[in-house]
Amino acid sequence: MADRIISGRTHDAYMTVRDHIADGWAASVCTVPKDAPKGEELIKLDTVFEREDVAWKSVERFARAELNNLK
Repeated sequence: MADRIISGRTHDAYMTVRDHIADGWAASVCTVPKDAPKGEELIKLDTVFEREDVAWKSVERFARAELNNLK
């Protein structure tokens, strides 16, 4: 599955949800300074959810909160 990106004023948040065999859906979010390569990210959330839609909602909520804290 493709990453989704949310841009804040000073940082970008990359969100990923992928199928985690037999456990559910693994969701990750990382924030990087604007225009920084994604390869230097620090993962802030890496957890497993039972459903894909719940994983996307949770990871997006977390990403928006992180970006708001970095204003």
